[in-house]
Amino acid sequence: YYRTLYGAEQFAAISKGFATLSTMDQLGIMNDTWALGMGGLRSASDYLDLAKNVPADADPAIWSDIAGSLSGLDGYYDGDAKRQAKFRKFALSVLRPAFARIGWNAKADDSAPVQLLRTQLIGTLAGLDDEAVIAEARRRFAAGPDDANAMPPALRNTITGIVAYNADAATWDKLHAMAKAEKTPLIKDSLYSMLSIAKDKALAQRALELALTDEPGATNSAGMIGAVSGSHPDMAFDFAVAHREQVDKLVDSTSRARFYPGLASGAADVAMVAKIKAFAEAHIAATSRRDAETVMSGIETRIKLRAQRKPQVDAWLKKQGY
Repeated sequence: YYRTLYGAEQFAAISKGFATLSTMDQLGIMNDTWALGMGGLRSASDYLDLAKNVPADADPAIWSDIAGSLSGLDGYYDGDAKRQAKFRKFALSVLRPAFARIGWNAKADDSAPVQLLRTQLIGTLAGLDDEAVIAEARRRFAAGPDDANAMPPALRNTITGIVAYNADAATWDKLHAMAKAEKTPLIKDSLYSMLSIAKDKALAQRALELALTDEPGATNSAGMIGAVSGSHPDMAFDFAVAHREQVDKLVDSTSRARFYPGLASGAADVAMVAKIKAFAEAHIAATSRRDAETVMSGIETRIKLRAQRKPQVDAWLKKQGY
């Protein structure tokens, strides 16, 4: 099944006939193709050859794999809007037919895998800036949690997360008011976390500043800083280091050696490696620096992989007309 064994023409035949294989064979080929592509033993774009030939009615496990992989590749383009837009155009063309088949609303005969896939596809499409999905999430959120049709329990966190991630100042203020007014601890905690995932840097900064107040509570405060790091690792790390005395009060002493480096784990700037190293040497015992070293290695590896794999994907997209 592999180009490393059979060559380009044979792999092309496998790709075109992919839909005729069993689900287990499809998953095996996709997982191996992905691993070999990320490992540099074949082109990273080979996975895309498979994904574009999967029918909309394929097994949910197949679509879950594709959604996760395309979302991961999309992250390689963060900070490069022009190239990311081309990749997203392709990714949306692949995922939209599968989502159109299962839709927003649950059906009586939906299997558990279909229900899980619905949630995943909604989140993935929104993450790829699908305007229709984001608009529908906002419409449903505006209907309120008491509208079970608009905000079914299975989709409530996903819908709220999409709205929070794409929030403007007014929406952030609304979520903040909801968090302060909420009486159920679990929901309250979730809302404070949602305040921290906005992609807008100014709103992320507001979340960081809120985390250092008494309002969210100590557990939520540390979680908020961590949540900000999901979209803004450099900002979250720099903020935590700059306010270390306050942040130390929010994090158990046995967890600090993991917490601070972990904030930077998603960074794509090699300069962050030096920052983590400097912090570790100044504030983490030599015997407790394994987490910091792991994060530094992960950043360096990810930067290297992105530099190697993106040109392969770009060339493939150009060949496909994107």
